[in-house]
Amino acid sequence: MILEFLTLLSLGVVVGLSGAVIPGPLFAFTVLDTSRKRAITGHRIILGHAVWESVIILIILLGFGGLITRNTLVIYIVGGVALAFMGVSMIRNKGKEICMEKSRVNSSFVGGIFYTAFNPTQPLWWATAGLALLLTGLEVMGIMGVFIVTAGHWLSDLAYYSFVSFMVHRHERYINPHQKTISIVLGVFMALLGAYFLIQSVQQLVL
Repeated sequence: MILEFLTLLSLGVVVGLSGAVIPGPLFAFTVLDTSRKRAITGHRIILGHAVWESVIILIILLGFGGLITRNTLVIYIVGGVALAFMGVSMIRNKGKEICMEKSRVNSSFVGGIFYTAFNPTQPLWWATAGLALLLTGLEVMGIMGVFIVTAGHWLSDLAYYSFVSFMVHRHERYINPHQKTISIVLGVFMALLGAYFLIQSVQQLVL
């Protein structure tokens, strides 16, 4: 029992970390959010991230994963437009706080939800590779196995993004003077990412 638990937890951590280290909207938001608030916010961001992923996982476990895989075009278009818009907003604001909520803590949490929800790869990953991870947990330890692999996945997200946030905060004396530049660079990255997903959607229409 203990061996199965540790195996599934480790599997969740490794698979989760392999996805977490790939730069994306959540990474860009974590860097910007931490630098502009001058506080470690990674753990709050991942809490929001986990809340949204819980919704996706529930949809898949209820047997509606096909709705995601059958609507990849819509996901790419909506996500691409949203990311491009967010990127342009970052460039225009140049490091100024974009207030999603009155509370600074809540804005990090809401940002975790927002930047996860509009990442087109996130629901598609859970409907494919993530589904395989969930099924592995289900086969080994039933519904408890699903909880274990998911916990491992979130644990890796928490560890990685807390580390990123800590490093940004730790070296804020070097980062803060370049706040505008960082915001522009991250904004360009987000806009290009959005453009990439829109190009992918056009290719799907053509093919």
